[in-house]
Amino acid sequence: MKKVRDKNIYVIGHLHPDTDSVCGAIAYAHFLKEKHKHNVVPARAGELNSETKFILKKWKIKTPVLLKDATNKNIIIIDHNEIEQAIKNIREANILEIIDHHRIGDVETIHPIPFENEPRGAVASIIADRYSWFRIPFSRKIAAMILSAIISDTLLLKSPTTTPKDRVLAKKLAKIAKVNLQKYGHELLEAGCDTIKHSANKIILTDFKTYRNGTKKVGIGQAPVIGFKKIMERKEEILKELIRLQKRNHEAMFLMVTDIVAGNTYLFFAGNENKIKKLFNKKVETITGLNGGIIYLPKVVSRKKQVQPKVLGLL
Repeated sequence: MKKVRDKNIYVIGHLHPDTDSVCGAIAYAHFLKEKHKHNVVPARAGELNSETKFILKKWKIKTPVLLKDATNKNIIIIDHNEIEQAIKNIREANILEIIDHHRIGDVETIHPIPFENEPRGAVASIIADRYSWFRIPFSRKIAAMILSAIISDTLLLKSPTTTPKDRVLAKKLAKIAKVNLQKYGHELLEAGCDTIKHSANKIILTDFKTYRNGTKKVGIGQAPVIGFKKIMERKEEILKELIRLQKRNHEAMFLMVTDIVAGNTYLFFAGNENKIKKLFNKKVETITGLNGGIIYLPKVVSRKKQVQPKVLGLL
């Protein structure tokens, strides 16, 4: 058992937090408080993206505390279970529980803990089950948090990661939150499509995950857009920054620029072109002088289900 001085329990998602990580933490912390655990604190492992800021402002929800170091903290991990994606010094934390919907990673604990991992569209969808099991009613705001996470992670139920449970739950939560599912969903997703305003570095790293196998690492970022024209005018700038970041310590790095309306993706990559080309078996657009390229992937929107499994072949 780790020596813990801070008696709070922090519910926290991954680095470069997305809406599911943040809203899921809010929903699970609230659930635990309803079960009379009053020292539970929703936390985040980085700055909020534009989409999540929109959600918290709309529903007048307090921003979760920013936690930079897990040393000697009581931690409940949600929405990830890999060291590379976790808050600094996660090995020095007292990990109490893990709830996730991704591949099984490499987070280790000294003692057995509850670990729930299920293929769902969002971790918040799994967290919603806890409310049902213990007959804790959803408030309008908590329904909105869980719904927002599902909409975000499934691109309004269009992603191939969406399950029947997600669809049923989304309809139920929309009624409780008193919103039109389609209208609110489009409003939410559009709020996150301000990619073009940012630097190339922020475009790549705002929603970025690293995967490790031994000493090798690959990273995949994803940036939502509505239409490709403006972002592709900056393709050389973005590819140069991706290459710069990849040379630091990654076997390869990728950026999915995804049109959330059309449901298509341009995949930017930095790394071994021959190996990457074989993974996707698609034509590669290159830019003279740059050790990387761009691949057009029609009907691809999911990092977890459509890109990550191929990319992990490089490890």
